[in-house]
Amino acid sequence: MRNVNNNKRFLILENKNLMMSIIIISLPIFLSNILKSVHSFVDMYFVSPFGDSATAAISFTHPIIQISLSLAMGLMVAASAIIAQSLGAGDKLKAKKVAGQVFTLNLILGFLFNIILYILTPFIVKAIGSTGETATLAVDYVRIRSFEMIPLFLFSSFLASRQASGDTITPVIFEVVSIIVNIALTWCLASHFQMGLRGAAIATLISHVVIMPVFIILMFKDKKADVYLDFKDLKLDKDEIKHIIKLAVPSSVASTFTSLGFLFINALILSYGDPVMSGFGIGNTINSFVLLPALGVGGSIATFVGQNIGANNPTRAKATVKTGMILTVSIMVVGGFTMILFRDNLASIFLTKGTVSHDIASIYMFYLAFSLPLMAMFQVLLGSYQGAGYTNYVFLLSSFRLWGMRLPLAYLYRDVFHIDSTGVMVAMVLSNFASVFLGFILYNKIRFDRTIMDKAKEQI
Repeated sequence: MRNVNNNKRFLILENKNLMMSIIIISLPIFLSNILKSVHSFVDMYFVSPFGDSATAAISFTHPIIQISLSLAMGLMVAASAIIAQSLGAGDKLKAKKVAGQVFTLNLILGFLFNIILYILTPFIVKAIGSTGETATLAVDYVRIRSFEMIPLFLFSSFLASRQASGDTITPVIFEVVSIIVNIALTWCLASHFQMGLRGAAIATLISHVVIMPVFIILMFKDKKADVYLDFKDLKLDKDEIKHIIKLAVPSSVASTFTSLGFLFINALILSYGDPVMSGFGIGNTINSFVLLPALGVGGSIATFVGQNIGANNPTRAKATVKTGMILTVSIMVVGGFTMILFRDNLASIFLTKGTVSHDIASIYMFYLAFSLPLMAMFQVLLGSYQGAGYTNYVFLLSSFRLWGMRLPLAYLYRDVFHIDSTGVMVAMVLSNFASVFLGFILYNKIRFDRTIMDKAKEQI
């Protein structure tokens, strides 16, 4: 294990072939993200035979679940940045302390959000404007999945410590186990026992719960890992918590605003009818899968930037961002071209050709394909902000993309120009262009020569 840790440190801090280092560290994150996406694919695939209402219920409730996980994501970003820079500076005690604080916070928050999500879901679904069968299915689906909050919050703590140290392989093992359980149970419950959406939700819940005891034990017992926990690390420290939360709040708010923005977008799309919502849902599911390499690289960029800043190597930190940008854009150009060519066949995996939902999904993927290189840049920029500790920039860029551009344009096209659902597609492309432009402006303001402790005082 010591050799493995040394190899990771060499790849992140010293290896001259940056492109290869990024690919090696990113590949497990990419595979992990594939497996996470398979959860959505599995639900969509086995639920789609039950009609547009079922697929629409999954599609427009996804942001509700993501809003609940926003705080966990913010804490993960903050913890990853601090842990990465601490490890880069050789301060493992600091890294352990931060990991323990975040574990305790996530345990408490996971329990609270389980209760909140279960109680508020009916009111949220009603506020969105969903009615009838779709609303009933949506409430059942989210309420069942609300019990995932504790395992998902705690797993984000595990991810923070492992990815910040460059161990991107171990989380993949847990994802493999989880997805195997999910596929088997979803087929059994949703299809074989004809439980439909409810069966898919129960299967996804169980698939997350079964891995929880194992990764918790590993967090405490794996003494060979760069970051492991002792019980003394779990005792909340007021000053440490304040520092973590100060960094976590911008990312958490950004994640909340993003999910809330998508909730408004979904409410707008739902106004065009369940078949349109179903088509958009399938298009987003496929697009998310194609975008996974960029997400993987973006996650690794945060680790590279954080550790190199901690090791006082700003030149390598900046070079990592540039190399990651070239890599992801190249892959997404190929991915976009492929999606344009095969979009009809991809939509047919879930939807019947000739239906409104199928045609909408095909058209939507055409627009999405042109945004893939832009979304790749967006993810790398976010990774650079996170690794450098500029979590306020994550908030600014994410909020601008949805609330400053996409939502106003989408409602303008529908309510003023009376354009059909293609107006949402155009708004999406334009918002991605504008956000990348702003993203580079913010990137040029980053100080790569100062640690996270100093930069926390500079945040606006």
